[in-house]
Amino acid sequence: MNINDINKNWDFIIGLEIHVQLDCDSKMFSNCLYKYDNSPNSLTCPTSLGLPGALPSINQAAIESAIMFGKAVNGDISKNFTFARKHYFYPDLPKGYQISQFDRPIISGGSVPIWWNEKEYIIELTRAHLEEDAGKSFHDNKSKISNVDYNRSGAALIEIVTEPVLIHPEQAKIFMQRIKQIVNYINISNAEMEKGKLRCDANISLSKKGSGKFGVKTEIKNINSFRNVQKAIESEILRQNKILNDGNDIQQATLTWNNDKNVAEIMRIKENADDYRYFPDPDLPPVNIEKSFIENVRSLVPTLPYEYEKKWMSDYKLSLNECMILSSSKEIAKYFEKVVSLDVSPKKVSTWVSTELFRLFNASNSIFDSSRVKAKDLKSLIQLIEENKITQNSGKEILKELFESDKNINEILESGNFDASDLDINNIIETVLTSCEEEVLRYKNGEEKLLGFFIGQINKETRGKVNHELIITELKKKLKS
Repeated sequence: MNINDINKNWDFIIGLEIHVQLDCDSKMFSNCLYKYDNSPNSLTCPTSLGLPGALPSINQAAIESAIMFGKAVNGDISKNFTFARKHYFYPDLPKGYQISQFDRPIISGGSVPIWWNEKEYIIELTRAHLEEDAGKSFHDNKSKISNVDYNRSGAALIEIVTEPVLIHPEQAKIFMQRIKQIVNYINISNAEMEKGKLRCDANISLSKKGSGKFGVKTEIKNINSFRNVQKAIESEILRQNKILNDGNDIQQATLTWNNDKNVAEIMRIKENADDYRYFPDPDLPPVNIEKSFIENVRSLVPTLPYEYEKKWMSDYKLSLNECMILSSSKEIAKYFEKVVSLDVSPKKVSTWVSTELFRLFNASNSIFDSSRVKAKDLKSLIQLIEENKITQNSGKEILKELFESDKNINEILESGNFDASDLDINNIIETVLTSCEEEVLRYKNGEEKLLGFFIGQINKETRGKVNHELIITELKKKLKS
């Protein structure tokens, strides 16, 4: 049985808790540095290790990052918030508690639009709050020895909690991708999942189709790839469906995703909020932020991907797929906007950026860099093609040279053989038709497929330098005369 079959009888109720590691120079409650690839336990301090007498202090940069995120998702930004201790006892949590936020988070509410099956869905958020990260455990099943690296302990996180409004595993994956996109746009995190900087806990329950009632939920912890978000939720839906079809009850539990077996496995019976024994952190007083500080930070938020997408679909009449490609990164979006601002057709810019330019970056295994092909050079290239001064194929050759060299388009045109303005196209067509009298007669007698033959002969004479549409237009005129 697959997911779609199950969906005919059951509604999927999915909520996500997404942890984003912030790109701060120091940890959440100390001036201790954190870098991903340092040797184990080389970036620790008394505060992150929870040593007696060590007192936490709040990282202002993390607060600024949270405010920016709150603005990006239209959440309510609190001017007064507190931190709390969340108690649980794992080897990777040296203090025996995690400093987090409970009843007074920095961000409440908000929403994030996504596209799924060509439709827009508004995913509502419950909250977004600041907290510190735990260390990282490493388990060796052969030696049965576990080690802990405390470098990550205390790193600044923002946890984003959705309402239980996601209705399909694929939606959950798309939402995760959108969160990564947002935090990249506002420059608060590179959100590299392979480095644990973006992780996800998924809450899943099933309810009878149309009942409107929530079933007992389970939680899958620490999913660390987009692909696995979808796979893990699908696996848990299949597991719950089997239990319910067998006439048994779902037990509230915490699971972990086993990537080797492609299955979610039960770790423990799920804790409730009471089990964590939240209480206000006595070492951290309530935080009061001036309105002017919030407004200054909010003003730094750039145009966001979904704002670009809606603008381009409305104003430029681009397709949703085109818009999503162009909005995939802030640099691509800004580059596209810059070229269009030079009075170039948005549709043509979209085609050249999302196909030809992307192809060059992919072939070189490099990320998009607007400096490789200057906006004004791409504008000139498109203009030359529109004016029939170069062909589409010549345009691709020029673009490749722009990409691979430091030359501008004028320098390339001067050194290459791309300009067709000096060619007498009418004379070339006349010459070709004169040398092919038999084929011309056959064409006029109804063999219209010979048009391709004539085009081929003309391209040989022009070495492909003349616009294809111009050749066809002029050729048909000559053949009618």
